[in-house]
Amino acid sequence: MPARGRPQLAPAEEALTPAPVLREDLALGHRAAQAGPDELVDNRLIRGDNLAVLRALEPEFAGRVQCVYIDPPYNTGQVFAHYDDGLEHGRWLALMRERLVVLRRLLTDSGTLFVHIDDNELAYLITVADEVFGRANRIAVITFKQSSVSGPKAVNAGFVSTASFIVVYARQRGAWRAGRVHAATARDARYSRWIDNIDDSPERWRLVPLRQAFARASGLDLRSLRGGALEAELEAFVLDSPHRVVRTARIAARDVGEPARQVLARSAAEPGVVLRAERPGREDMYFLGGEQLIFYSAKVREVDGRRVTAQALSTIWDDLLPNNLHKEGGVEFSHGKKPELLLKRCLDVATAPGDLVLDCFAGSGTTAAVAHKMRRRWLAVELGPHAETHCLPRLRAVIDGDDPSGATAATGWRGGGGFRFFRLAAPPGPDAG
Repeated sequence: MPARGRPQLAPAEEALTPAPVLREDLALGHRAAQAGPDELVDNRLIRGDNLAVLRALEPEFAGRVQCVYIDPPYNTGQVFAHYDDGLEHGRWLALMRERLVVLRRLLTDSGTLFVHIDDNELAYLITVADEVFGRANRIAVITFKQSSVSGPKAVNAGFVSTASFIVVYARQRGAWRAGRVHAATARDARYSRWIDNIDDSPERWRLVPLRQAFARASGLDLRSLRGGALEAELEAFVLDSPHRVVRTARIAARDVGEPARQVLARSAAEPGVVLRAERPGREDMYFLGGEQLIFYSAKVREVDGRRVTAQALSTIWDDLLPNNLHKEGGVEFSHGKKPELLLKRCLDVATAPGDLVLDCFAGSGTTAAVAHKMRRRWLAVELGPHAETHCLPRLRAVIDGDDPSGATAATGWRGGGGFRFFRLAAPPGPDAG
């Protein structure tokens, strides 16, 4: 969740109850001092039972939400500082199903649902969500590494739990759209050669060992650097000039077009010379000794504001282990917060600027904070008092440009926009009207 304040799973009151009503509290809304006419100011922070609030939102927002991220109580049976995380198993599933049904109606046909859960109810949640969304619309089950094997838990016999899970559904798989996202990964040591004279024609290129080139350029004695220190320096060197770092890879003649196939054959006969196959309208191909010469630059991307070695996003997210998570957003929320860069990744996959994001287990406001920094519109619902003690100050700081933590640097956020604050109105008494 981004931190949660439970219980959000209050029982449904379906039979002949009045339609839920939201009332705005003008005193608690917030807007940037210099908010321009094009800034997103109609975001909504709502305090109240999330099922009733979702039903109150439905007439206005049905079919308009592009992404839902929820981190409901994991039903572990534990009691934490801000919520009681224990419900009878069947009741927990029934309450979750009610919310999933309404959330599905709120999503656009191309929209995405992310549900963050641990292994305690994972299998049962999938069964219920498959029923509501359709098994064919289940996109992925992501494993998120949220801690390391350390501390008191590492002393116990058996398995050390370090992961939670994010179940991803499309509202309608055929209409679903996803952004192309990359994740940071370790340097690929197979790229072990360096082009010394890159400005010459390829036939004259001299390839030397990467470490030799690094030592010469840095003036360092490699024997003086060990382990992580050496790798960090070497990685920075590679990322600074990835177009000069190369390796060879086998390639079958049938996998290239005829002109390149001829150059590939020639390179086998001239093993010490790099040959280029020009391909108008496409990237040229390079061959050395009957193999393809590939460049490290193909592996480099900007991820969360940093230039890194990257790979296409998989279902194992082990690169977002939070540091100083307790400081993010300037609010303390133990046993609940998720890192802002985790939310950024979900929204990178599922949304574009201006899209509408919903979190009905808002907790300390992480989803809303990240959506705002990414210039998405948002709806955030929280039952507990920390809607005011945590979400309000956190989101005000985001709007005022006073939150340097979390995803701020990765998004280039400097402040702006605004939000409105609503409360779920109490139902009329028996004598009302």
